[in-house]
Amino acid sequence: MAEALSATSNSRMALPPCIDPRSGYCNKSKTFYSLRPAVPLPPPSLALSFTSFAFSLFPSPLPSHPAIVFASTGDTISYPDLFSRVRFLAANLQCHAAISKGDVAFILSPTSIDVPILYLALLSIGAILSPANPASTPSEISRLVNLSKPSLAFATSSTAHKLPKNLPIILLDSLQFQSFLQSDQNSNAEILVEVSQSDIAIIQYSSGTTGRIKAAALPHRAFVAIGSIESLKPWK
Repeated sequence: MAEALSATSNSRMALPPCIDPRSGYCNKSKTFYSLRPAVPLPPPSLALSFTSFAFSLFPSPLPSHPAIVFASTGDTISYPDLFSRVRFLAANLQCHAAISKGDVAFILSPTSIDVPILYLALLSIGAILSPANPASTPSEISRLVNLSKPSLAFATSSTAHKLPKNLPIILLDSLQFQSFLQSDQNSNAEILVEVSQSDIAIIQYSSGTTGRIKAAALPHRAFVAIGSIESLKPWK
């Protein structure tokens, strides 16, 4: 994996003639482009989920300090625990919730320490995230659900009542979900799903300021690019 993710050239790429080298503005597309050196990215043809890419950036041995800190409660998750919980949750969602590659998972939850674990687990098996603002009204949520066509939803006991009645729901604050974060002898902890960087990772929604809310799909490679930028920063 390390060889496959080796950095590409970090030199400044030649700009197309239509781009102003001083401002980065392109008269042809009416778009501003960055003048910074290109970020090293893995080859586009490499099968790679964002989760796999993110985990490949972890140093070895894993750091002793927490990987996730939830400021509201002070709860923390270590790097080894993060890795194992993501694997266990992904396997249990495949086995017990029948979630498979390409399924859209609508997520209606306040921030919690379990949400990033859920995101990484779903992305690792090729499921598509569709997060929504938990403060949205039932009518607004109905519009979002009609746009993304989810197979199921993840919510909490305080938000589940806003979801359509016919949509299967897994509660993040339930004993069932918490058990999914632990090893299960009836599930296979190996995630045998090939995810391409071009596969859709997330469906996001517009604010609706200029009309009705719209949905936009972003691929795994978009988040791999963001992760690549972060990977250039030194570990602390």
